[in-house]
Amino acid sequence: MNGSDLSESSSERSELFSERRCQGGRIMSSVAIAQGLTRDIAGIIAPNGNWKDQISAVYEGLTNKEFSHRLKDLTWNRVKSWFYGEARRADYHEVLALQELRAIQEARRAKLKLAATANILAAHLAAEGAPLDGHQMRALGRLAGALDLSGTGGDAR
Repeated sequence: MNGSDLSESSSERSELFSERRCQGGRIMSSVAIAQGLTRDIAGIIAPNGNWKDQISAVYEGLTNKEFSHRLKDLTWNRVKSWFYGEARRADYHEVLALQELRAIQEARRAKLKLAATANILAAHLAAEGAPLDGHQMRALGRLAGALDLSGTGGDAR
């Protein structure tokens, strides 16, 4: 039959997200990927929170109306099942949403670190007695204060 062998071969898309090889060469399932992403996001958003706070933070991020990959029908228990690796599966669009949310949160964290570094630099320069001119002050102000840190991911890309 024409094309009958296509139904038995996996597509590139399904291979990419249903199984992924980790550093040791082992195959990771989509559930393991979702668990890792969920825990990464929880560690960024609520690093000192208990497990309920962390799951709630991830859930709120994934269902936020401002989030471009929002998962409308997602339940808190679904996020909990990812967090603990108890889910039977993680769908392609769910893994994409988790990856996007992690990227946004990592960018937000990097911007916070950059702003803190700019403030420390300005304090050190002032303590050294090195006068800053208007251009330098504006540049440090842009670094420290003009960043979008609202958490909506407005300019994370």
